[in-house]
Amino acid sequence: MGGEGRGSEGPEPAKLQTWYWTAERRETLYNSRTFDQQRIIQSITPISSVAAMIPNASAARNPGLLRFMRLLSHSRPQLALVAAFTLAACTEATAPARRFPVLTDDGKSDWAAVSAGGDHTCALKTNGTAYCWGSNENGQLGAVHSDTICGTKANAYPCTLVPRRVDSNLTFLSISAGLRHTCAISTAHLAYCWGDNADGQVADFASSGPVLVQIVGTLPFAQISAGATHTCAVRSDGALFCWGANDRGQLGSGSPTSGTVRVFLGGVAAAVSAGQERTCARTTSGIVSCWGATWIERQNGLEMTRAVFSPTSVPAAVPMSTLSVGTFTTCGTDFEGRAYCWEANPRGEMGNGSRDGALVPHLVAGGLSFVQVSAGIVQTCGIATNGAGYCWGDDSFGELGVHPSVLVERCDAQNLPCATTPIAVTGLQKFVDISTGFGSHACGVTTRGNLYCWGLGVSGQRGDGSMFGGIATPIRVVETGK
Repeated sequence: MGGEGRGSEGPEPAKLQTWYWTAERRETLYNSRTFDQQRIIQSITPISSVAAMIPNASAARNPGLLRFMRLLSHSRPQLALVAAFTLAACTEATAPARRFPVLTDDGKSDWAAVSAGGDHTCALKTNGTAYCWGSNENGQLGAVHSDTICGTKANAYPCTLVPRRVDSNLTFLSISAGLRHTCAISTAHLAYCWGDNADGQVADFASSGPVLVQIVGTLPFAQISAGATHTCAVRSDGALFCWGANDRGQLGSGSPTSGTVRVFLGGVAAAVSAGQERTCARTTSGIVSCWGATWIERQNGLEMTRAVFSPTSVPAAVPMSTLSVGTFTTCGTDFEGRAYCWEANPRGEMGNGSRDGALVPHLVAGGLSFVQVSAGIVQTCGIATNGAGYCWGDDSFGELGVHPSVLVERCDAQNLPCATTPIAVTGLQKFVDISTGFGSHACGVTTRGNLYCWGLGVSGQRGDGSMFGGIATPIRVVETGK
């Protein structure tokens, strides 16, 4: 393909660089809060029996009481049992129960799609209205004001613990949450971005913040993907454009020059996925090309990459119908529903039963057929053809949808809980959309229009009204009209 030729014409030679857990890359990979959280696996908050026994107690209204009950459940379990039943009897009957993890998909709502970012999440209702929640430190929620403060006294930042409508009267067809910014396609097929613009990932000359910035285009936009520090979008005629950071060639322009550029695939672009310093796209015939920080091998526990400045076809890749680029791993599905993953694999995020990386796509183990896959920071999730959710990779914060204590596998020198093959997400929910992004959480919309999130939640990114470190069972996102 033409992209291969242009890959060797970049102004600087491709060179090996360490990519995984090195000190100089930590801030680029994701913010220091998330890095620290990923290391402290003991901060996982267990799903306590007390919480299950008082489903009408609202932590948003009385968080101090719930903290007391959790402490009591560990130190004096018998007393906690009595107190739990007493509290349940005194709690108002109309208090919402969605605050707690559930195993069934009761009720019905009108969520249509979800996108998990770094420490925020965004979703669409069936009427096209957009909602976001979690960290609003860079305006990535699209809301001027936040109702909560997250973090520590030395590192406090604004956040919102429940869904809040994006400050706009626009309605949208799709939405994509990046590391610290968000982008969406309106029902008029116009592209908008907001949030952190330190590298021009919102727009070339825009300011960082919650104000929606329209992306200039001569034709309508069909699809958009917000990466870590760059963004890419496909126009209605199949033309592909990228903008933002380009230090590793993630814009695909053939050079390290920043700014909005058109990317040439050698075919008509159907969809694009922007990840961490890396981008992949597929043509209408399913041919996959990637560029940016391209994985080479693992050396002494470090994942080595080289900068590729132009689209290069993925070796031995079958034509694919879906595609998702994560922080270290890329995954996709072919036209028969078989899932493939490739690149770095330190936590089993390729799902092929090993922790060895691969230059070529490997089949995900288990013989499952998938309608969607979503690659995250060190975990991957997907929806099987029967609607069941599956995840694999790191489970330090319950981001696989199962409690880490039930996993027998351990990854890395730190003995982190992981699964190198797909495991079913806890519960009976059937999903129509699933997302896991640049943070350690995942979310899914069910066939009944309900929205659930699981995993890390210290910035409110689960949308359940809490800032608990980790919850391994899918928990219903709070319904709100705000």
